[in-house]
Amino acid sequence: MKVVLLVTLVGLAACQFGFQPQRQFFQPQRQFFRGPPQQQFFRGPPQGFNRFVPQGGFGVQPDDVRGGSAYYFSWRHDGGRQYTGNAAFGVCRSLGGGWQPVGISSPDESNYINSIVGGEGLQYIWTGAVKSGRGFAWLNGEPFNFADWSHTGGARRPQPDNREGGQENCLAVLNNFYGDGIKWHDVACHHEKAVICERRA
Repeated sequence: MKVVLLVTLVGLAACQFGFQPQRQFFQPQRQFFRGPPQQQFFRGPPQGFNRFVPQGGFGVQPDDVRGGSAYYFSWRHDGGRQYTGNAAFGVCRSLGGGWQPVGISSPDESNYINSIVGGEGLQYIWTGAVKSGRGFAWLNGEPFNFADWSHTGGARRPQPDNREGGQENCLAVLNNFYGDGIKWHDVACHHEKAVICERRA
């Protein structure tokens, strides 16, 4: 009888003070960043999903459309924030709809990117090229058949020079950083810069 009375009193006290038993005994492990996400195949949103979304990539309005590509300028949307090379890749991928860091595949596109960097007074931006073997490759799969490397850098050697002891695995466009105009440089990916994202228009 004492046990029934005790259980009843504990139950009443729990109700009065709002006690609720914990229902979740298992806490899932945290996910740690292990680099850029692997290529995934996206089949598109359900029919009619984006009919009221402005032209662009699934809710993301491009800053410019030119020559079959749409461009998104990170600094116009994030208060001028800068990112490491890996984080810049993640910024573009997070936009959805096939956005990736820009791949510069022609002199015309290079002139366009240079006009954006110079016209907006940026010191530098990340591109979507990474070291591959003894050269560089565009992450978006475009052929690397055009280059606008600088004739100089921090060690006063032509680019790419890999001056940071084998760590310069990302490609950035620098704005007269070494008195060389707006040119390409291999840069260690831990440095922080804005990024231009690109997708097919």
